[in-house]
Amino acid sequence: MKRTFFTAILLTAFIFALPAQEHYGRWLGGTVSLSGQSNGQRQSTTTLMPEMGFHLTDSWSAGVRAGFSTSRTKIDNNVRSENAFSIMPFARYTFGNLAGFNIFGQGELPLTFTGGKHYDGSSMDGTTTVGFRIRPGISYLFSERWGFNMLMPPVINFTSSDGSSSFRLGFNDGYTIQNYLLSTSIGFIYMF
Repeated sequence: MKRTFFTAILLTAFIFALPAQEHYGRWLGGTVSLSGQSNGQRQSTTTLMPEMGFHLTDSWSAGVRAGFSTSRTKIDNNVRSENAFSIMPFARYTFGNLAGFNIFGQGELPLTFTGGKHYDGSSMDGTTTVGFRIRPGISYLFSERWGFNMLMPPVINFTSSDGSSSFRLGFNDGYTIQNYLLSTSIGFIYMF
């Protein structure tokens, strides 16, 4: 897994070392999400996922998302916590523009390192997960420099972690339209 992590870092450095065409531009952005629920147990999750990318052509973009997520579940006085660090190089193909909204498909190669504590206070075994996913999205620039990205949940998701793997198609993964839309992440971007 160290080799995979090193490869992801080198790929990211290579992407940003390439000269961006002046008229295509680069961007910085990201998402912050907070969620919680209480149904016999209290559960909260916080995620910070910055991203940077640049346009290769009118249709193709490349970049990387990297961030941190922490979740906490409390039942009575017992607490379970889980922390994850992720790095996700991505390629994005914009295939349509509808009234200023760019519609795109994004392929990601997520690499996630997870650890935490069980309810009894003992440490979890650290896990490393690699995968491939494709997700749809929409972006919109509401000024020359500022805009937003909206990333929907993956429609194709392959994950491999410590000897086990899974493959899911998002369309028949038990999602309802409401859950699908509520699981969408929205973040702001700054073009430069």
